[in-house]
Amino acid sequence: MTVKKTLSVHNIIEEVVTNHVNKLYDDVKNQNSPWLTCDCENCRMDTICYVLNRVPPRYVIGSRGMNHNSDLTSRDTQISIDIDKLAIEGMRLVNTAKRPYHKNGIKRAGADGETSVAEFTFPTFLGNIIDGTTFEPLSGATVTLTLDGETVEMIDSTWQNPTTTYAATKGSYSFWMAPQEAVSDGMNKKFNFTVEVTCDGYVPAKCTFTVPLTSEKIDTLDLDSTYSVKVKDIFMFKKENEEEK
Repeated sequence: MTVKKTLSVHNIIEEVVTNHVNKLYDDVKNQNSPWLTCDCENCRMDTICYVLNRVPPRYVIGSRGMNHNSDLTSRDTQISIDIDKLAIEGMRLVNTAKRPYHKNGIKRAGADGETSVAEFTFPTFLGNIIDGTTFEPLSGATVTLTLDGETVEMIDSTWQNPTTTYAATKGSYSFWMAPQEAVSDGMNKKFNFTVEVTCDGYVPAKCTFTVPLTSEKIDTLDLDSTYSVKVKDIFMFKKENEEEK
C-alpha cells in the first residue's frame, strides 16, 4: 500500500513578522521608552495580528519555507521596511488601548525618584497626506514637523522626524515631541508648529497650527500617548497640474 504524502502550505510572512515585532518590542523596552507601558505576550500578539492584516502573504509548500524565510527580507528590503513601520504603528495603537492585562504606566523620574523640573508635555500629532486630484491617501511623502522653523526632537528613536507616509497605513503620519523644560510649573505658552510635506512629482505643501500648553511639575509623570491632536488633512497636487493652471 502506498501512502500519499500530504503537502502543507505555510505563510512564511507570519514568522518574519513575529521576529520583527518581538525584536522591536525588545529594543524599545531596552531603551526605556516612556510611551511603551506594556510588552506582554497579549500585546505582542495583537501587534503581530495588526501587521499580518496589512501585508500580503507569501505562501510556500512544506519544508521549503525554512529556506525562503531565511533570506526573504534580505532579498526584498521593502518588505522589511514595511513590516517595521507597521509594527511600530501597531505597537502604538495597542499601547493606547486600555486592557485589563496592561501593566501600569512607566514613570518618568530623575535619579532621586522625582521629577526635578517643570515641563511642557506635548500630545501626539496625527494627520493624513492626500492626493488633491484623486483624493486617495498619498504614500512616499516626506513629512517634517517644525517648531518656530526648527525641526522638532521626538520623544525617542522610534518616532521619526522627518517621517514617511506609506500605503499600508493610508498616507497617515504621527509625531510625538519630547517634553520641553519650563522655568516653573503653571506657565502658559502657545507653541506654533508647521507640518511641511514634500513628495516626488508634487508641489510642496505645509500646514501651520498652534497648541496652547500649561507646564507641569508632577512627582511621577506618566507620559500618555492617548492624548492627541488631529492636524487637518494636507492635500498635495502634482507639479504638472500646477503648471497647467
